[in-house]
Parts: sequence; structure tokens; C-alpha cells
Amino acid sequence: MNAGAYVAKWGGPQSDLRRSYLRVGCPGYMIEGHIESLAPDGVVHGWVRDTGSHAPCHVQVLHGGQMVAEAMAAQFRADLLRTGPGHGHYGFAAHLLRRLPPGPCSVALHLPRYGRTAPMALLVPLLENRAPVQVETLLMIGPSWTPADVLGRPSCLDPAGNHLRMGTARFVDAAYRFVLGRWPSKAEAQFQADSLDRGRLSPEDILVELLRSGERADIDTVLPSPFDPAFPFTLE
Repeated sequence: MNAGAYVAKWGGPQSDLRRSYLRVGCPGYMIEGHIESLAPDGVVHGWVRDTGSHAPCHVQVLHGGQMVAEAMAAQFRADLLRTGPGHGHYGFAAHLLRRLPPGPCSVALHLPRYGRTAPMALLVPLLENRAPVQVETLLMIGPSWTPADVLGRPSCLDPAGNHLRMGTARFVDAAYRFVLGRWPSKAEAQFQADSLDRGRLSPEDILVELLRSGERADIDTVLPSPFDPAFPFTLE
């Protein structure tokens, strides 16, 4: 990415930092984000959506120019999926490295990958006394998207674009692997390929049909996230 091509915009007037957010526009994609809240347990919640990258965004929270929390913005957020663009895996929960005084507090959202920083504000609650954060807590996996989430906006998987890039056979394989966690049988692959090639079903129809299937309803495993090596699609 060419950082010189970015146009940075800060949402909200500088006199009201609580309305501020990070937005960096570039032809074809956008980087935007916001710090939403600080919970009493010392966790900063927010989101950063980078529609031009296949990797989650590294986020830092700054106070007085010093980093006080950091995380990867990769947690699934159903609200971000519904509103779009993108796949909704843009949330972050960053544990404070040191306590902040209660009350209104000026902070900044910093993206090291792009060297971008946006001033923001937090209302700091009376923080709980807690033991140091364990590594296991930092590595905990957040909520995963469900078939119902994807059915609400199947275009997030860019079915038509993936079909075009992959070809019919590979797309059918990818759809089965994503939804059902298995390869299609020879008969299933032939039927779906014929349906696509003859225009009886669209790529989105194939995904919707599998997501609504009884077989998917009986599966306990979660759908792979876009950052999971098992995710079979390319999102551009």
C-alpha cells in the first residue's frame, strides 16, 4: 500500500473527541475504526476495519503518547458484518498495561502498520483491582460467526467473485469445506457444478443452500474465520 495515497479524515469536531473516529480513504478500500469503551475490568473495546488487507489490523491505544494497550482487531462483530463492508472480523479487546485515572480521558487510536493516529476520548470507570492478565486470557478466542450471521449477508463472502477467480469445480469444493467442513462427494460436486454452469443456481445460492441444510444444523464446529488457514475463499 502506498501511504502517500491516503487521505485521512477525523470524524467529529476536535472539540468533541467522543465523536471522533479513524477513517483513511484510498481508492477501492477503506481503513476506519473507533475506540468504544473501557470496561471496569480494564479492557478497551473497539474496532478497526481494513478492507484492503487480508490480515487483521494491529491496534495500539495511546495515552500521553505512551502505549497503554494493544491488540489485533480480529474478533467477530455481528453488527459490523450487518452494516458492512467486509466480513465483520474487526473487533478488538485490549487489556490495559497500566491503570488510568477515573473520569474523562484523552487517548489515541494508533495503527502501527500505517503510522496513523486519531485522537479519541474515553470515560474511564473506577477500575477493578485485578491480578495480572494471564497469557491464556490474551489468547482466548472471541465469538465466531454462525450460519445465521452469514445468511444475513452472504455477499460478505463475495460468492460471484470467488466463482470467477476459482472456477466452478474449485468454488464448489470451497463452499463445502467452508460450510460443512468436508469435500463434496462426486455426485454432489457434479450436481452443483451443473447447476452453476447451466444457470439454475448462482454461487450465492449454493452457499445459502448449504448454510440452511440439515447437515450444517447438525454440525457443532464453528465456521472458519477469514483469518483461519482453513478459510477457503479470497476476499478482495
